[in-house]
Amino acid sequence: MLTADVRGRWSRARRPGDPSSAAPWARLQAQDRQPAAPWQQGLPREQVSAQPWGDVPAQDAGNRHPWGRAEPTSAAPTVAPWGDVPACDISRALGWDRSIQPCDTLRLRLLYNPKPARKDIGTGQRYNRSDEFGQRYDAAGELAASLYRPGSLIAFDFGGARYSPSATAAVFFDFRFTPLRRAIQPVDSGTAESWGNARQLNQRMRLPWGRGSAKDPGIVIPYPDYAGPVYEIDPAVEPDILETYMIANSVSLVVLPGREPVDATGIKVARDIDAFAWTLSAELFGRTSLNLVRPDSSGPKTVELTINGWTWLFLVERYSTQGKFPSERFSITGVSRTQLLAEPYAPKRSAVNAADINAVQAATDQLENTGFTLSWDYTALGPPDWTIPAGAFSYQEQTALQVIARVAEAVGGVVRPARDSDGLAVVPRYREAPWAWATSVMDRIIPAEIVGQWGGEWSPQPSWDSCYVSGTTHGVAVAVRRTGTAGSAPSPDVFDDLITGTDAARHRGIAEIAKGGNQEIVTLSLPLFPQGGSAPGLVDPAHLCEVRDIDGTWRGLCLSTEISAEGVGASRVTQTIKLERHH
Repeated sequence: MLTADVRGRWSRARRPGDPSSAAPWARLQAQDRQPAAPWQQGLPREQVSAQPWGDVPAQDAGNRHPWGRAEPTSAAPTVAPWGDVPACDISRALGWDRSIQPCDTLRLRLLYNPKPARKDIGTGQRYNRSDEFGQRYDAAGELAASLYRPGSLIAFDFGGARYSPSATAAVFFDFRFTPLRRAIQPVDSGTAESWGNARQLNQRMRLPWGRGSAKDPGIVIPYPDYAGPVYEIDPAVEPDILETYMIANSVSLVVLPGREPVDATGIKVARDIDAFAWTLSAELFGRTSLNLVRPDSSGPKTVELTINGWTWLFLVERYSTQGKFPSERFSITGVSRTQLLAEPYAPKRSAVNAADINAVQAATDQLENTGFTLSWDYTALGPPDWTIPAGAFSYQEQTALQVIARVAEAVGGVVRPARDSDGLAVVPRYREAPWAWATSVMDRIIPAEIVGQWGGEWSPQPSWDSCYVSGTTHGVAVAVRRTGTAGSAPSPDVFDDLITGTDAARHRGIAEIAKGGNQEIVTLSLPLFPQGGSAPGLVDPAHLCEVRDIDGTWRGLCLSTEISAEGVGASRVTQTIKLERHH
């Protein structure tokens, strides 16, 4: 490509015939300087033109009008009498006739044709076809072919710098590449969509079909036919579902009241639903630790065990030693302080009530002067309280704890000892009947994600739907029947001296019926989460638990709990529970 360079020089243009017209500048002449008015003091004018002030002359002083009584004028009565208005123009009436005739009867018809004229029919949108069958266009190859390659007839040497043509050169080269405009060519994509079965994800999280469960059971709706009190039960805390659970276990065993630490391993704490005390077993290192917990003349020593924030108080009842040179081994066993209310620490007594007494009062009297307290929530959780008539409550050669356990058993309850204080509580064995667990409020929720080991044992029992509960020398006789059944499969009859109230007999009958049916004893091993941390924490016997298993959610009653801490220092803590599951 050749390009000629044509240039033109710039210069100032001239305008011929334009004469110069200049206006000279000069100083202006001062004019009218004489007519000036200087400033001076003004002269006073018209000083005598003043209006003096004075008294106004009095005039018309005699023109006065005295006050007095007015004289009556026109006293004659002027009365306008009322009368009938004379009738006028009675004969003039407006009559109707057919004098008005219809006019303009010509009908007007408006013709309307909604179909417009056909216009611009030939104007349409033009379409272009793509290059369907042409040779495949290679844009990259065409671009590569347009590049300059040294070694041809003309060789360029740019010296490693970018080529910039001179603005005054006669000839310069243009290396730009402008691709040709080509028609669009269709391209067949090699990506194919295959059909098949969907992948199965989260097989453990299944949604079983069945009867729905109640949500927010804490919201109580009062019924108009019930005038009694309504109590709200706190629902179980939802556990945290995590991919990994990190727990820094902490275990400590000290002797009270000095809090001297004891070196121990192989610690186990256990209790079942019918026991009224927790049990402890541990192995000690060295005679120094054994001497700290060895009983003396003051009685057994009290030790405090803390596992992940959960605290227990135990009495060291027994210890054993075993040695073989050069090693020796020491082990101890202990129980909760509620054992002080039983043998061999508490005395045996005999008594009979001489007056009517409530069941709660009968159990509370056994703790008088012992330092222990009794908790019995007979208004909300149960079991109920009832009246025992005079002479019906009697016992011989029994300790305080035996008497309390007997009163609790009469109404279908159990004794729950306190872990870290001198106290105990009476709670129902079945807070809710097994056939009502689906809509009951649970105490603990156990997801399958935290269960390390599990097992089961089939333990079928006869299916009962009724029970006959009666007193002996005193009391009532009640036939308890499960709602919705005929009561044709009764359980063994129950006779107890303390069945002296209808509510007590009803709860005892429900507890006896609930023991029957197809049952499975399920064993679950799970970690003991720290107190105040993630749920479920410590599962106590008699707790109702909801297990969210892989195959579905089910509910059961905790029968026993065992906590083991193995190792020294960073111990491995495991909580093993047994649940009673009804099918």
